[in-house]
Amino acid sequence: MKLSMWILADWLKDYHPTANIPGNEFAIESVRLFSNEPPSNDHTVYIGRLSDLFYTGSDQVICTHHNDILILETTDLEEVLNCVLNALERYQGWGTRMLELLASNAMLQELFDTTSSLLPEPIFLMDVSQRFLAHMPLFARGEVDPVWDDMVAFGSPDIDFLVTVNQAFPERFAKRELYVLEAGLFPHRCYNQNFFFQDKWVGTAVQIERTPGTSRGCLDTFSLFCGFLQRWFDIHIQEEQSVLLDYLLLSVITDPDTSQEELVRLLQLQGWRETDSLVFLKLDTPFQPFSLNQHLCRSLNLQFGFLYAIQAELSLCVLANLQRCPLAELLDRLGPWLRSNRCYGIQGRLFTMRDSLYDQYQYAVLTSQYCGQEPGRLYCGDEFALPYMLKRLQGNLLPQIIHPALARLQAYDQEHHAEFYPTLKAYLQNERSLVRTADALGLHRNSLLYRVRRLEELVEADLTDPMVRLHILLSYELAP
Repeated sequence: MKLSMWILADWLKDYHPTANIPGNEFAIESVRLFSNEPPSNDHTVYIGRLSDLFYTGSDQVICTHHNDILILETTDLEEVLNCVLNALERYQGWGTRMLELLASNAMLQELFDTTSSLLPEPIFLMDVSQRFLAHMPLFARGEVDPVWDDMVAFGSPDIDFLVTVNQAFPERFAKRELYVLEAGLFPHRCYNQNFFFQDKWVGTAVQIERTPGTSRGCLDTFSLFCGFLQRWFDIHIQEEQSVLLDYLLLSVITDPDTSQEELVRLLQLQGWRETDSLVFLKLDTPFQPFSLNQHLCRSLNLQFGFLYAIQAELSLCVLANLQRCPLAELLDRLGPWLRSNRCYGIQGRLFTMRDSLYDQYQYAVLTSQYCGQEPGRLYCGDEFALPYMLKRLQGNLLPQIIHPALARLQAYDQEHHAEFYPTLKAYLQNERSLVRTADALGLHRNSLLYRVRRLEELVEADLTDPMVRLHILLSYELAP
């Protein structure tokens, strides 16, 4: 276990140290008294008197490590040496015990329990769904703040509080270094350390500052503790099937070159069959990514045993098994959840694991660009397949493709102040039904009949031919 000078400063606080610590490396693992020989060990803190270094120095005790210095208000060299030895012994024993717990697949709470005497601060660990995983056992409800109370009692803060915080600090989940969130939205200032697995955020440790003035040594000890927590994630996430399934599903739906064989195997281990009817849902929410979306994924996975939800970029990707819950029942059961969480989404096409999951999810992604955003609604992707096709066509369109009848009608309308251009569109959209077309345009049937006869002369095309009608209707959709 390698300590920093700020940690030693905390252990020596009774001697009122004056600190000059520009480097503060986590490198100290032994202690020696000054000697005439120059220091040769980068991992040793040296203890002596000011007079050992300066001709005009006093008998005050000084501790040095490289350029880091602590000057103590004492002349008792032996007492200081014993204090530093006690610190090294205490941290070494703690480090050894933490490694033993990690090697024996200990629960997270055991790591917190073992650290509570060394770091007696209100600290908790939350996962990607922003739920409690473990906390320091020294603090019960009513001893820290209301947020702590909610975490201890319910395993998560209030959902409205989460929404507010996530909207205010959406960038915090990408931070790699120790960072601070000031009091404001939070009752107290807090220090945070994120954890990542394969560049994916998997959790955050939070140390709450109950009283102002957390020492640098305390924060350095918190950083050492977080190092053990990161090891726990590295060990256990690789063994956690649900997280591995999350990773595989995300890889398959975002990279067309990723094999889905391992994903299919894991789904089959969960009882899904290769021939089961499946469907992708792409759900969206107005809240920030990396925050509430993870909470919603957890909620879906807990409430509905026939689906699997993950976060995919800014959306929720839901893979549902329709053999376990038919589509009509799925839509009926999911509706209240969507409304209560203010989500909307789109339903892709039915498929099996023999099909390309990448293609199926991309179909939902592409068609979702054209659906509405009404909270509580689950749209059908097939309703927006044609708008997607037309949009792609517009990007590669030659003007000559547009049926010439449209240009003739526009020119005629402009010259004669007529309305044959919209009339032809409504007539074809209503499958040449005079009754429905008259209703759509608000015309008397006789007036429409006159227009239709004149249209047939102006368009110079056979409107009885279905391919001609299709060409004209597509031209209306594609025309600038």
